[in-house]
Formats: sequence, C-alpha cells, structure tokens
Amino acid sequence: MAEESHGNGAYQLITPPNMLKAKVNPGPGGGGSGIDTSAIELATNAIESLADDFTERVTLDTAMLMKLSHDLDDDPSKAGKIAARVERIGYELSSQGETYGYNLISDVGASMCRYAQELARPEDMNGEVLRAHADTLRAVIKNQVKGDGGGVGIDLVYSLEKLVDRMIG
Repeated sequence: MAEESHGNGAYQLITPPNMLKAKVNPGPGGGGSGIDTSAIELATNAIESLADDFTERVTLDTAMLMKLSHDLDDDPSKAGKIAARVERIGYELSSQGETYGYNLISDVGASMCRYAQELARPEDMNGEVLRAHADTLRAVIKNQVKGDGGGVGIDLVYSLEKLVDRMIG
C-alpha cells in the first residue's frame, strides 16, 4: 500500500494480491501446483472423440434443413415455425463448428441465423436460400473440410452472405 499526499488531499492506493497467479505459479513463493497438462490432454481427447458425433449431427441437421426448405415450399404458412427451427439449427452449428475444427460450419450456421433473424417477415423466407446453406454444409462434411476451407471456403461463405444480403435487403 502506498499513501501519497497531493495539494487537494491524501489517497491510499491498495493493490490486492494476485490469487490466481499464486495458485498457478509453481515457482518459489507461488505455492501453486502449476497447470495440469494431463487435464488439458483429457479435454483435447474428449473433443476429438466427440468430433465424429458432431459430423453426424451436422449431417442430420443438413437433412432437417432440406426437409424444412421443402416444407416451406409446400406450405408457406409454416414460415414462422420454420424460421425458428432454422435459427436454432444455425445457432447450434455456429457455436460448435470451430470447436471441432470446422470453421466453415460455424460460418454457415451464423449465416443461417442472420437470415432467420433479419428477415422483415418470416413469410419472406425462401426455400432456395435454405437449400444453398444445406448444400454448403453437405459439401463441408462430405469432404471433411477443416478450418476456413482456404479460398474456396471463403468464396462459399461470401456467396452465402451475399445471397442473404439480397434476401433480407
């Protein structure tokens, strides 16, 4: 602690101890046991083992998205319910894709969410836009495209974003 005096009064500077540093730092005076690398390894292995489940879920979500697109074409009065399902699927994909190394899936999911959320009216939802997203998801999973997919992946996401921009604009 330090106490200093200035022309308009005194103040006291209080610096609390860094408890996190003390718990993690295994060095002298740190008292901690350090980072448990075995826990990190276990977590990494768990994520890797769930990756196959994730690709299965994406495949099922893709099939559901195609079904929803056809349901929308057959009965546009269901657009509100379909938009809610599309948003939920998109949210799940966008929040999980990068965890398993499928950044493109996260991007496609985010695009689906934006489409469902930013339509002026759910009745304006278009089955072709849903199918474009489903086709992209199918290609990513079929070809096991990890990361951002390079130039082709970036172009695919850009095309979806432009399509969504046209449809919500």
